[in-house]
Amino acid sequence: MKKFMILMFVFLSMSKSYAQSVGIGTTTPNTSSMLDVSATDKGMLVPRMTTVQRTAITSPAKGLLVFDNDVSSFFFYNGTAWTQLSAGSSTNFWSANGSDISNTNGGKVGIGTAAPLSALGVQTPTGNYGFTHTDGTVTIGSYVNANFGWFGTRSNHPLTFFTADGGPQMTLLQNGNFGIGTITPQAKLHVAGNIKVDAANTIELGAGVTGKESNAGKIGYETYTPDALDIIGAGTLGSNRKITFWNEGSAQFRGNVGIGVANANNKLQIGSVGSTGFSGNDIVVGNGTNATGLFQTNSFLQMVSSTDIVLFPRNNGAGRVGINTSTPRAALEVDGNATVAIPGNGYGGYAFYAIGYGSDGKPATNTGGIYTATDGLVSIYASDRVFAAEFNAFSDARIKAITGVSDNWKDLQTLNALRITDYTMKDKVKYGNKSFKKVIAQEVEKVYPQVVSKHTDFVPNVYQSASKIEKTSTGYILHFDHEHKISSTAKKLQLLLSGKNQMQQCNIVAIPNDKDVIIETTDLNADKIFVYGEEVNDFRTVDYEGLTTLNISATQELSKIIAMQNKKIEAMEQEIKLLQSKRD
Repeated sequence: MKKFMILMFVFLSMSKSYAQSVGIGTTTPNTSSMLDVSATDKGMLVPRMTTVQRTAITSPAKGLLVFDNDVSSFFFYNGTAWTQLSAGSSTNFWSANGSDISNTNGGKVGIGTAAPLSALGVQTPTGNYGFTHTDGTVTIGSYVNANFGWFGTRSNHPLTFFTADGGPQMTLLQNGNFGIGTITPQAKLHVAGNIKVDAANTIELGAGVTGKESNAGKIGYETYTPDALDIIGAGTLGSNRKITFWNEGSAQFRGNVGIGVANANNKLQIGSVGSTGFSGNDIVVGNGTNATGLFQTNSFLQMVSSTDIVLFPRNNGAGRVGINTSTPRAALEVDGNATVAIPGNGYGGYAFYAIGYGSDGKPATNTGGIYTATDGLVSIYASDRVFAAEFNAFSDARIKAITGVSDNWKDLQTLNALRITDYTMKDKVKYGNKSFKKVIAQEVEKVYPQVVSKHTDFVPNVYQSASKIEKTSTGYILHFDHEHKISSTAKKLQLLLSGKNQMQQCNIVAIPNDKDVIIETTDLNADKIFVYGEEVNDFRTVDYEGLTTLNISATQELSKIIAMQNKKIEAMEQEIKLLQSKRD
């Protein structure tokens, strides 16, 4: 009977609930709810199940609520999928704005973590992607494993970085090529633009190559040398590193280049020049003590050396040297010539070794001899002696226009008129006190002028050092302790500056007196000056070959005279014998 009454009470209550709210633990349920449960010491339990059981519910109703024991969280079905409810607070963390949703508490959002480190923190088990972004074709994402963090494309597409909502700045291709300023990099690093490395940082090429010397392949600013860009070649030891330049076009180096020397003072300097002071040359080779250099001017190629220059062509001296010829026929062959115009050429006092005589008495091509006329075509000249075991001159009749045979008797008279003189040279620095036994050009000129030539050269009429040097507005005044003996018509002086090895010339501005002279120059740059002498335009030279042939002709005349005298002596001896025989 009691059970029946309870059943009737529930039935009546359920019937009444169709028309109003049902309250449990309250007599005044909220009118907006169908069921209002109120308690101060107990809660309400919803169905509890595993994840497998939850997802196995057939056709779950929209709004169905369960508790998932596997993940310890409430889930509700939103009509499409099961959605996990936020745990832990009664605060509403999210706000919807159309199709957008945002976090309203201003804090950090964690996905897979309750303690995010930034505004959005994603935590996954090792070896899983964190987030992905795709348009259905291209997909990018993040990935972490035990050793690395990854970011890139999950689809087969390049990864491009941009700034300021603009075009691509950097691109990583699927093959690993990385481009800066280009979307089509052709190498592992392809930079379309400038590269800047701050401070003295070093770039190392070949890092990780087996056997590479630790510094090989490095490029750095002041890494090893102050005020220099260091480039270290490849190699396995510090003694075998090397660099190869493949420049089938051209390579340009601005400034001086040194090989084996830190501070090059020449455009290309190989080795140290020591204390020679060689600088400003185009090419210099030095061994630390001596040096040889080349310098190209608009007029000539200059070679200088602190030692003698020796040529050993073809295996240490078995070859030949050709000047203006590629097929030398002797140890030295000189082809070609230059016109030596005298006076006024500055070559006075030299022996001119020409290719030969011409029809006008001047050296001409394809003939031979030594000549000292007023001008001519000259191949070799020397300021001092020329030594040789033999000298052969072209003398073939077929190259000569013979005008006659020399008169032996006249040549003998000319030879007898010449005077042989004993003398020493005034230039004691060059010649010392060496004695000479030769002719004097001015004396020869009076009796045999065809072997005397006049040139422009300098004579040692001053031959003393200036005792005082004063700079003026027009040049420098040189003072002498003794009379300088410079003629009033002199135009130039030849002098030697302290610290120099060669004479130089300068113009004469004025000659105030017999102990002073004013010269024209901008900067002497010397504390001592030795003055050799003045320039003259009638400096005389003698053709000693001409004197030799004169002597031959005169000797022939003497031979004739001796022969005639011998005949007379023989005749006289016959007469003496005849007289003696008659007497006996």
